[in-house]
Amino acid sequence: MDRFQSDWQSFHPRTPPVGHLLREAEGWNVTRFHLLPDGRKTAHNRDELHSLLKRFNTIATATLGEDAPCYLIALQSPNQDARHRQRFERLKSRYDLTPGWEFHQASDNLTYTVCSGDVTWQTNGFNRILLHIYQTDLWDVIWMNKATGAVFRPYDAGADISQPTPNDLIARISSFYGWMPQNGLGFIRFNQAQMATAKFQVTKPCAEAIQKVIAAQQK
Repeated sequence: MDRFQSDWQSFHPRTPPVGHLLREAEGWNVTRFHLLPDGRKTAHNRDELHSLLKRFNTIATATLGEDAPCYLIALQSPNQDARHRQRFERLKSRYDLTPGWEFHQASDNLTYTVCSGDVTWQTNGFNRILLHIYQTDLWDVIWMNKATGAVFRPYDAGADISQPTPNDLIARISSFYGWMPQNGLGFIRFNQAQMATAKFQVTKPCAEAIQKVIAAQQK
């Protein structure tokens, strides 16, 4: 077992680092923010793209912490085409990501190799990666805070985040509830054991946004 696998499993023992599956993770405090208007996946112009990058960074810094020691995590799999393999190899080289942990994910019917490396999260420090994710040249890239296990996983026009406690997640939602997806595209999950003792208050608009997401995901 390599160092990253040991650290990941100390925080998330029942969930492998497959970004698109995090919404189903048991025992997590996790939600999604969509960062372009009207649920769109593409920016209409350069101003919108600039705004998207700014929102990516705002969410990530709130989730991980500025100057926080993190793991940068990317998955290598047999279904990558030539374009994605080339971009992936550049990412590995640029950030010294080391292959290690391998596992088979039954739901995807794929065997993944986890490539991970040590980074420090800094606002605007990873804009090139975020642009590649927006352009779908990369996918399922994850940052995890080494001290808290908090996770930031961007997708083309938004991000899934996890926090160590329900209160931490509610704090993030309270700041950014206007970016929560509508029309059944969002989700909120809490660690039920932690929720037994959690106490928090939110504003009425925030509570309404949370209820809309929960109601939609229960349909």
